Amino acid sequence: MQLLWTILLFSCNANSDKDNHSKILAISSTANYLTLEKKDSVIKKSAKLFDNHLPFQILSLTDMLNKNTTDTDTSKCNSWTLTRENVLQIIKNSESIDGTTWDLSFLVLTCTKSVIILQSGQHYDAEINAASFFSINNGDTTVLYGNYEKSDRKYFLGAPNTE
Repeated sequence: MQLLWTILLFSCNANSDKDNHSKILAISSTANYLTLEKKDSVIKKSAKLFDNHLPFQILSLTDMLNKNTTDTDTSKCNSWTLTRENVLQIIKNSESIDGTTWDLSFLVLTCTKSVIILQSGQHYDAEINAASFFSINNGDTTVLYGNYEKSDRKYFLGAPNTE
């Protein structure tokens, strides 16, 4: 990079024509922009959003306590168990929700499960809350999902407010 600036400075000093100076800077700026654009598109292609309608695998399932809640009763978490098959069912039956829906329809309980998911070669981090919702992250984006299936209520300690 320093070599590019050195060449640029010498070429500007060697030629006092203002138009040539502007052209050199424009070409240099355009080249840097295209390089950045190309790098960004590579990043965007590698970070795909999770799709719960496509095949995926559960790589790990770990119990956690959510400290970002007013729910302080951790004793109920001991009885909240999920198998990998339960998690597959929960994820498949859930739907994407926005932040307002999450805020107005779901409690946030202290009991959570940390899940690592593999889909199409990409790893995702998910957190299932015992209140019938989960979040999934691909490294730069987090998406919320709510589970409204009555048949899945047996997997949770709380249900969404649907009124």
